[in-house]
Amino acid sequence: MEERDITAEFIYRTKRYARNLVTEVNSHTRKQILNTKVGWVIYNVDDYIQVSRCFKCSRYNHKLADCRGEETCPLCTGRHKLRECTTSQNDFKCINCMTYYKYNHSKSQIILH
Repeated sequence: MEERDITAEFIYRTKRYARNLVTEVNSHTRKQILNTKVGWVIYNVDDYIQVSRCFKCSRYNHKLADCRGEETCPLCTGRHKLRECTTSQNDFKCINCMTYYKYNHSKSQIILH
C-alpha cells in the first residue's frame, strides 16, 4: 500500500465525541485495510455512504439546485413545504417508497407505518 492509495476526505465527531476519519481508497486498498490487524490499536473500518436528498421534491441523489421536480412534503408526500404539513403521524408516507412500489409492484396494495 502506498501513500497515494489513500486520500483523506474529512474528519467528523460523533455525539460521544469520537473522531472519525473518512478516506477515499480504491477497491484493492479497501480489501487490504479490512484484512489488516494492527497490534493493540483499536479501530473500526466501515464503508461510508453519503446520500443526498433534495429539499424540494424529497427524492434522493440530487440537490435542490439541480431539482426539476415538484415541491413534495417529506412526511406525507403532499404538494406543500415541510413546515406547512398538518398530517398526523399515522398518515406519514415516503415519496421514494411510494414511487418505487408504484412502478415495481403496481398491483399490490401497500400500507406504510
